[in-house]
Amino acid sequence: SQGIELIASTIMRAIACHPSPIALARALPRRARAVHAAASAGTLYDVPVSNNGARVRLIARWKGIDVDIINPNEAFDGGIKGAEYAALNPQLKMPTFVVAGGLKLPESEVIAQYLCDKYATSGPSLTPDTAEARACCNLATRVHDVYIAAAQGAMYRGPMDRGARANGIAEIAKQIAVLEEIATRTPGPFIAGTEKSTADAALFPTFIFIEFLLPKYFGWRDAFAKAPNLKTWYAAMLADADAKATYDEVRGGLEAWESAGRFQKVGIVDDVADASYTWAY
Repeated sequence: SQGIELIASTIMRAIACHPSPIALARALPRRARAVHAAASAGTLYDVPVSNNGARVRLIARWKGIDVDIINPNEAFDGGIKGAEYAALNPQLKMPTFVVAGGLKLPESEVIAQYLCDKYATSGPSLTPDTAEARACCNLATRVHDVYIAAAQGAMYRGPMDRGARANGIAEIAKQIAVLEEIATRTPGPFIAGTEKSTADAALFPTFIFIEFLLPKYFGWRDAFAKAPNLKTWYAAMLADADAKATYDEVRGGLEAWESAGRFQKVGIVDDVADASYTWAY
């Protein structure tokens, strides 16, 4: 029928222009996605600028896992703060992954580990080969999730106490130094050695924020000036097609924030103008 021919034509154009499964799912019209969704691993509630969601999107790309992506702020009354979304994730955070069978999984690292476990034979394992490399992978992820994640809002949220913002930026600088040392423990361009791992997916989206915001709004000369190993790692990530696609999503979201005047509205420009605090490291 003409309807089937139209859907087939749309899919072929999407494949030509969007080689990754995630990009393909986004490119499909609603009717075609209903057909395509039968093979989907589940639904990821997420937005492009989310560094936590980007961790999951990157792992899905690397492993060739097809997921549907929905912006919860558009799909639910009240967005991520509403009752409908709370039924999926009582923490009211993104991302949330709903497995095709109905299992609801919040927390990006939980989702990442689920995908790596469930689809262990698909794509790269993303798990280092040795116990020592796995420990470094887990340590880098832990440093990111416990320390940088707690401080990252200083780069983009507000209004907030000026001293608290300055402390957050100082903490990010400290943890960059910690991760720089961890990156020296295993030889290779990636955080835990010669092959990509879940640690790379955890850190990379946040470093997109760091690389974009800290020099532009906080006066850093170079986000990697004191972290040459991380600079080499970041370049290796950008050379990876799937990581670059994820970079484009997150960077595009940050640029949209910038165009909307977010960094003036939340007080960052005024805060950094106060020279009684240290902002650049």
